[in-house]
Amino acid sequence: MANTKAREQAQALATLLASATGGAGADAEAQALRSRVAAALAGAPEYVALLVVARQAGVVRPNGAIQSVPTLKRAILKHRNGGTAALLKRHQGRPMQVQEWHVRAARLWANPTKRGYADVAWKLRGEGYEVTDAQVMRYIKSLGATVASPRSADRVGKHFFKLNYKHHKRRNMDEVLVGEIYAADGHTVDAYMAHPSTGGLYRPELTLFMDVKSRYFAGWWLSEAETKESTLFALSSAMTSHDHVPAWVYTDHGSGYRAKMMSDENVGFYAKFSIATIAALPGNANGKGWIERAFRTVRDKHDKFFADGLMYCGDDMAPEINRRLSVDVEKGKRKLPSFNQYVDSLTAFIEQYHNTPMDALGGKTPAQVWAGLERVPVGIEFDAVARPSVERTVSHQEVRLDNRHYYSEMLAEWDGKKVAVEYDLHNDTKVWVRTPKGVLICEAPLVHTIGILPTDRMEERRLVRAADAVKRKQKHIAEDLARSRAPVDAASQAAAIEALTYAPSPALPAPRVDDDFKVDLLNWRKDQ
Repeated sequence: MANTKAREQAQALATLLASATGGAGADAEAQALRSRVAAALAGAPEYVALLVVARQAGVVRPNGAIQSVPTLKRAILKHRNGGTAALLKRHQGRPMQVQEWHVRAARLWANPTKRGYADVAWKLRGEGYEVTDAQVMRYIKSLGATVASPRSADRVGKHFFKLNYKHHKRRNMDEVLVGEIYAADGHTVDAYMAHPSTGGLYRPELTLFMDVKSRYFAGWWLSEAETKESTLFALSSAMTSHDHVPAWVYTDHGSGYRAKMMSDENVGFYAKFSIATIAALPGNANGKGWIERAFRTVRDKHDKFFADGLMYCGDDMAPEINRRLSVDVEKGKRKLPSFNQYVDSLTAFIEQYHNTPMDALGGKTPAQVWAGLERVPVGIEFDAVARPSVERTVSHQEVRLDNRHYYSEMLAEWDGKKVAVEYDLHNDTKVWVRTPKGVLICEAPLVHTIGILPTDRMEERRLVRAADAVKRKQKHIAEDLARSRAPVDAASQAAAIEALTYAPSPALPAPRVDDDFKVDLLNWRKDQ
């Protein structure tokens, strides 16, 4: 049975011959057809379409040679007698003979260790098969791309194959409105800079909220790591910058997006603004390909050029460049750019990105598509957007939050009932107490704290994080000290050797004494 390529070539040849049929003899038609093809190769404008079909039919070979008149004559006669089917090549090739080693070779090849043809042949010969490297190579290549390809699932891994090579369904954006769905994720930037506090090597975490319809970066935030606070600030920035609330956010199962501060059904940030969440399947990067592509764009078009590319630290960076970066910085040989320099550079890049035409947007820029946003206003003062909420029970007209007590007489009728307590991450002097439905009850001022606490909750959390880091390092130091104490020294080893007791060797049997047993060494052969 002919393959698809052979059928397409036969169809093109039939179309070409049909245009040449004029009732004349086969010789005349073949000569006339060859003349027209030659004129097309010479650049005759009236034969441009003819040349395209002639190349598809194989009449014009890749080197520019034209089939001979006898060859064209045979094709014309075949077409007259049998139509397009007669033009198909009947040669099927010599069928492969099944050998004993075929199945074994296929199994050895389909392995994630990525063995070579010669390696498989060597293993087969070691197992007793008489086979050459060339035979193994020809057989494996004959199995087709599913097995023989270096990109087959058995050689690269099924999960890697699924994410990188397997066909996947593309999402249809026709029904999605601008600003309706935000895709969100976090990524450690691929560039070194100076830490704003210590001046040491630093790579911040970029949390990004991108509109999937327009590819517009609605909001972003740089922080120490992906946390619930960085997620809150990035989404709040997106909402307040454009006075718009999205209908859905598309996230993964990271702690920053699934934390109770964000996802609680009663007092979470999503519930506060009636934002629905869509969770991507774990391990399926294609499911959130928009945001993954956005991070790749930031890496390739910004981080690789930031500070002349010398601070880039992606996986494709030349290893020798940053191998001694920390040492060179300490010795003053290299200077790290500041965190503010990176922020300014990233801001300018995002502005350029928003005004770059994209094929995926039909040649429009993200800013042009974003301009069609139909806003859903936030509806509250912008200062209140970034305030997280927690659920607390009123006791003695007070609510307790993070070892702080807040009091108001208006909480008397809510004593023993649950309320939503809204607080500012940067100022703990008061909280906003609301009903479970979000109606403001009062603003309760701070009246008492337990212990010495900073007024900035973010600063408090930084101190806790620093203390935890010190504890972890102390554990490592204690472990290193314990390992440095040699449990066995030279003296104890010598004493142990001297104390060893060896079991006595078994006694040899006593020599046999038998006076009647004699051997004549000179005549023993004659005795036989």
